[in-house]
Amino acid sequence: MKTALAFLFTGVVFLSAQDVDVYWNRTAEEYFLLGMRQYAQKDYKAALQSFQNAILSGSLNHRITASTIMKAKTLYALKQYPEAIAVCDSFLAQFPTSAYREDALFTRGMCFYNQSAYLRAVAEMESVLAIARQKKNLEHAAKIIDHIAAEFLTDGELDSLLQTTRNNTVVQHLRIIRSERYFSAGNIELAMQLAAQVDTLLLEQTFQTRLHQLRGRIERGNLVKIGVLLPLFSSKPLETREKKIAVEVLEGIQLALAEYEENLSPGQVSIELSVRNSERHADSIRAALKEFTADDDLVAVLGPIFSDETMAAATISRDFDLPVISPTATDDSIAMVSDHIFLANATGGMRGKILAQYAVKELGARNVAVLASDAPFSKTQADSFVAEIQRLGASVVINRRYARGAVDLREHFKVIRKIAAEQSPAYIIQFKGKINVAEVTRVMLSFGIRSSTIDSVLARSGELNVSALIGERAKALVDTLKLPYKKQLPFVDSLHYPVSSIDVLFSPIFSSQQIGVVSSQLAYYNIQTTLLGTSEWYNLYELEMNRRYTDGVIFGSDRWIEQTENTKRILTKYAQHYNKQASDNVLFGFDAMSMLIYLLNNGALTREKMNEALISVGRFNGIRNSISFTPQRINGSLNILQYKDGNVTKLQTYEYKVQ
Repeated sequence: MKTALAFLFTGVVFLSAQDVDVYWNRTAEEYFLLGMRQYAQKDYKAALQSFQNAILSGSLNHRITASTIMKAKTLYALKQYPEAIAVCDSFLAQFPTSAYREDALFTRGMCFYNQSAYLRAVAEMESVLAIARQKKNLEHAAKIIDHIAAEFLTDGELDSLLQTTRNNTVVQHLRIIRSERYFSAGNIELAMQLAAQVDTLLLEQTFQTRLHQLRGRIERGNLVKIGVLLPLFSSKPLETREKKIAVEVLEGIQLALAEYEENLSPGQVSIELSVRNSERHADSIRAALKEFTADDDLVAVLGPIFSDETMAAATISRDFDLPVISPTATDDSIAMVSDHIFLANATGGMRGKILAQYAVKELGARNVAVLASDAPFSKTQADSFVAEIQRLGASVVINRRYARGAVDLREHFKVIRKIAAEQSPAYIIQFKGKINVAEVTRVMLSFGIRSSTIDSVLARSGELNVSALIGERAKALVDTLKLPYKKQLPFVDSLHYPVSSIDVLFSPIFSSQQIGVVSSQLAYYNIQTTLLGTSEWYNLYELEMNRRYTDGVIFGSDRWIEQTENTKRILTKYAQHYNKQASDNVLFGFDAMSMLIYLLNNGALTREKMNEALISVGRFNGIRNSISFTPQRINGSLNILQYKDGNVTKLQTYEYKVQ
């Protein structure tokens, strides 16, 4: 969340007119404008030097205050918080009546916030609220106070702030936050008393909705909790990839709950989140699951998200009768460990099975080739695809792997072309020796061969390429006539002639950069087949760059967002709240939480009922993907997409069918 708040500050700069008695200085103007361009381009080190040069161009030049404020903002952007605070202190002492005073206070407050000096940050933001004329400074200062109060202050600090804050709007916000805490702690009476003191006339729409939801929960009392177990690494100040993913998943979960609460009707279930930090460590996971289990109101857990920690949770969950749903983990072995673990993202093995069923049952494939990267996830998909194809009675005529990142696949395609040719040889019947002319003529006519052709070959006791005349039925004719014949591979080395006996070529690639590598060489070797890929093929840029070869490719993907009005509204809501677009991680969290909300409101209000409901959920349609659990508790749904005529379209959502 700190990253989002920092964006509010560094992403937009508000400056008013110069406000001290000064003289105009061309050099200062040039340095200042250069610094502003560099700042906008996020070249902060260069911008810092330019603003310093502008300041040094003359003690009372016309850009002195603006340059000083921008120097402080730039130091903040460089995360040099003590230095930025020092510049703000000097500015406030030197220019006590400047219109930029609110900017200096805001900048100093943001520095305190990022140093985890939360009470000092609140004090600065209150000072901003007292004097600010810029609307954005007012809005951002209020948001930061709300955020600090909700996320970082203890109950005692929050009570103290309620007594000392001077801004009436902030008081109302703090009352709601404190009332929510009372309610979460089970102190319903104090929650009701404090909520009743809130002056709704001073609330913006967001807090009015929040207060309405709080009062509704207090009145209904039918509370159900969902545990959230993510590697938030709260003890680590630095942003990490794992922490970023976890925060985004949590944002998606919270967005789904907010959507539900905005439309909550009397009698519906009141849902609360109980968020714990897994630290991506087995001890923390065990402690959290033990705590969740002890809470009788808590019926399910969302998370963890990485396969290693989800495996740890699966092992530990055998000791706790609590459904655990991972929105993202994809290791096939996880679900084997515990009857209480559910994987809402299709695993590599399941994706291979789904695509194999689709190839056989929807595409009618009988002869299948596999060419896959040896990267672990690609290999897993390929191996499960092969096993499922064989289980369904189709034939895997060739199954090959290439090194991750390889670009020269000629040897593989040469072999595939040869095998394809062997699948459809030319059958040449030899009309020699004693022949029952009448019977041979009758049979050949029944296969549609002209009598003139039959008479000619019989008269000269020659040979006849019946494959050229009747195609795939040639083998049946040979078996019926029982005459001598030979098989001839058709033009294996002549790429001018296509081979088409392979119905589907399955190609799990390591990354989308291999789209052109595979598709172009498939076309070069003139292998006419249906190209079936995995989610890595879903890259419109790469498909477009290679459209000569990729037109018609079909691939399975766990991601397809239908652009409905409701989806657009939800994504817009997220973007406005967080000042960024919703990532796949956000949607993973949103879809998993939305599914739990749906099940809760359909009666899954105990752990036992939730476990049963998850297994029998059928198909739950999320924003990003559908969720339907197999008996192994793995999501068996996948979007089947096709690139055709420059566009990617959805053919269907395919669910794995247990047979």
